Amino acid sequence: MNMIVVLAIVAGVLWLGLMMVSALRNRGGEEIAPNLKPGINDQELETRRLEKGQKVAIIGSAFLAISLPLYFLGEQNRQEGFVEEFAHDSELRGEHLVEEFACFSCHGPLGVGGVAPFVEPRSGVSVDWAAPALDDVLYRFDEDELNFWITFGRGNTPMPAWGLPGGGPLNENQVVDVINYLRTIQVSQQEAVDRTVGMLATQEIRLVSGDATMASTIVDQEQILAEIDQAPADSDFIGPLSEEARSILEDAEEGIDTDGDGLSDTSEVELSAISEESAEYFREVDAISLDPNTPDAEIIDEFLAALDAASGKDPILGSYADAIRSTVENQEEGEDTDGDGLTDATEASVSGQSIEASASTIPSGIETISLDPSNPESSGEPDHATANRMVGGLGSVAISTNVADENSVKLKDQEGAGLEFLLDADAEKAWEIDVAGVAASMETSEDDATRAVTLFNAHCARCHTASFSAGSPFTLEAGSGGFGPALWDGRPIVQFGEAPTSAEETDLLVEFIIKGSEAEKPYGLNGFGSGRMPAFGAILSMDDIDLLAQYLRGSNLDGVVE
Repeated sequence: MNMIVVLAIVAGVLWLGLMMVSALRNRGGEEIAPNLKPGINDQELETRRLEKGQKVAIIGSAFLAISLPLYFLGEQNRQEGFVEEFAHDSELRGEHLVEEFACFSCHGPLGVGGVAPFVEPRSGVSVDWAAPALDDVLYRFDEDELNFWITFGRGNTPMPAWGLPGGGPLNENQVVDVINYLRTIQVSQQEAVDRTVGMLATQEIRLVSGDATMASTIVDQEQILAEIDQAPADSDFIGPLSEEARSILEDAEEGIDTDGDGLSDTSEVELSAISEESAEYFREVDAISLDPNTPDAEIIDEFLAALDAASGKDPILGSYADAIRSTVENQEEGEDTDGDGLTDATEASVSGQSIEASASTIPSGIETISLDPSNPESSGEPDHATANRMVGGLGSVAISTNVADENSVKLKDQEGAGLEFLLDADAEKAWEIDVAGVAASMETSEDDATRAVTLFNAHCARCHTASFSAGSPFTLEAGSGGFGPALWDGRPIVQFGEAPTSAEETDLLVEFIIKGSEAEKPYGLNGFGSGRMPAFGAILSMDDIDLLAQYLRGSNLDGVVE
C-alpha cells in the first residue's frame, strides 16, 4: 500500500514538471489562428492555385467513379463469403451442441434412428422407446416444424424440450444452429426412399413375433421382481466388497510396482480377485463349451437341468433353457462329427447361448478383469483405467442394490403392477392385426393388405397408435390414437371424404399424406393445421400413398370383425 502511495506521488511530481516545461517553451507572442487570418484575394486565388485544386478534384472524382463500381463488384462475393462462413460456423456450433447433449445416444449414430430408455406411462414398465431417424427428418418436416419439435419436445415420450420457451437449455440461435447441423447429415432423397424396404421388413417381423416378444418382456419383468427380492442379500455382499475395492485403489501406489503403471503388484492381484469374486457371486450357472469331436449330449441335458433349477430364483434363465431346447429340437441337417445327434453348428450355437445365459444374471456394472503386474496395459488399455472402471462399476451396483433394498416394498408394488399390466395385455393381445380381415375391409389382396399395414406401422403408428414405440407388448389397437388423433370408426372419411370417383377430383386424404399439415391452414373437410403432421410425399411412392389412403378409409385397421 505504501509503495502505491509513493508511486502516485512521484507520478504527480513528474506530471507537474512536464506541464511547467511545456509552459516555458510556449512563451512568446500569440499567433493568429488560421480561421481568423484575412482570406486570399481573387488575384491570388484565380491562378495556378485554383487550377491545381481543380485538377485534384477531377482526379478524385475519377478515382471514385472507377473504384466504387469495382468495390461493389467485389463486395457481392465478399458478402457471399461471409454468409458461407457464418453458415459453417453455425453448423460447427450445432454439431458441438448435438455432441454435448448426446442427441445421438437416443437417435442412433449420426441420427440413423435408435432407442431411448423410458418408463411407459400406462404400465410403469421400463422400455426401450424407438427414437426416429434424424438424418432424413427434413424430408418429413420443414425447418420451422423441426424447430418446434426441438424447442418443445414431445410430451409422454423420452424426447425432452430443448429450447428455452419449452423449459430447455438452448436459446433460439442455438436451436437454429442444431437445425443447420442436422441439414448437413441428411441422406439423399433416394436413400431415404430406399429405406422403406428395410422398414417394411422390420414391421412384418413385428406382426408375427408379438407373442414371443410379450413372453420375453414378461420374463424380464419377473426377473426385475426377483432381483428386488434378492436385493437385501446382494447389498450385504456387494457393499463391503465395493468399499474394499475402493480402499485398495486409493492405496494402489504403495508397494512394488513392477510395470510402473501406478498400481502396485499387490493391488493388481487383489482387484482382479475382487472382480472375479463379484461376478461369481451373481453367476448362477457356468457356461459350457461343446466339442464337436466329443459326444456331449449329456452335457447339454445337465446344463438344461441346471438352468431349470436356477430359474426359480432367476426367471430369465428359464427363457434361455427354452431357447436352447428350441435350438436342439429345430436343428437343421448338417455335419455331426462326433455322432451324438447334434450337428457341429448346433453345438457351436448352444455353446454361445450358454455363455449368454451364464452372464445374464450378472449386473451390467460388474466387470471381470485380469491385471498383469508385469504389463501396464493388460487388456489393451492402461491398467489404471481398467481398475478405475471396474471399481466404479462395482460401486454403482452397490448403490443400486442398496436403493432396491431400502425401497423394496415400494418397488415391488410398482414392478408388480407392471407385471399385472403385461399379463392382462398378453391376454388381450391388442397388438395383433388380422391381415385377412384388413384385406376384406380394403377389398384387396392379402399381399396389398400386408404392405398397407406395414406402411402404416413404419410411418404412422408412432403417432396414431398408443405406445407403439414402446414395443408390441404395450401397443393398443391400430389407429387407437396417441400423440395424433385416433383413426378408427371412419374418422378418415369424416375428415377427408370418400375416395374420388374420377381422376379429375382431388383426393384430400392423399393430398394430406403427401403434404402433411401446414400450421394455421385448413386441410381436409374440417381440419385446421398444426404443422405437426409430417409430409410423406418425398419418401413414399404414389402407389404406397394410395395404398395407405385405401387402408385408412377401410375403417378396420386391425382387421378384427366384432
